[in-house]
Amino acid sequence: MVVVLNGWAASEHAWDLCKFHRDRIVSYLEEAPELERGTILVGWSLGGNRAIKLAAANPDKVKALVLVSPVVRMMKDDGWVGMGEGRLRAFLAAFEMFGGAGLGGNSYPVNPYSPGSHEELLTGIEYLRTSDAREDLKRLPMPIRLFHSEGDIIAKANNAKLIIDTCPNVQTELIPGAEHALPVTIPEKIDRAVQALAGAQNS
Repeated sequence: MVVVLNGWAASEHAWDLCKFHRDRIVSYLEEAPELERGTILVGWSLGGNRAIKLAAANPDKVKALVLVSPVVRMMKDDGWVGMGEGRLRAFLAAFEMFGGAGLGGNSYPVNPYSPGSHEELLTGIEYLRTSDAREDLKRLPMPIRLFHSEGDIIAKANNAKLIIDTCPNVQTELIPGAEHALPVTIPEKIDRAVQALAGAQNS
């Protein structure tokens, strides 16, 4: 079973270029899904945070994680590099005004973002404001494949560094540049990671 936990304001079309089999794509507006033994979780951005927490709570069911531009902790605190409240509000305003262009202005072959209503976006913003998965990382014994852009302007590089420093079974590929929407820019790499993990489970 492969479950994708999507990012904030993300469209299900964010995964159109990825060819790996997936049983379900879960929006940040949905409750955490029921898992079965042997599940692979694929989490992008906010969905990476949710995947970390879900795996930490269900280590008997989650066999592997694929984390794509994951946000371990969004807000700055205690020396942690993150967004302040003012920047978070500006981030929301820019997205509502410009859509995906507000998250970097890139042109994509498919649109990974789906703005939704103001209330729906605020639901995700509140999750990003309050969620902190740093302690959950310590409870992840399963294999992890991590993809993260070196200069990501949303999920700062300290998110990837903490995962690398904390999790014993992580394999990492750092992507040059500042791209956040990796499901539409490196789909083949994500495909290979998921398929390798699925193959290892089936062998």
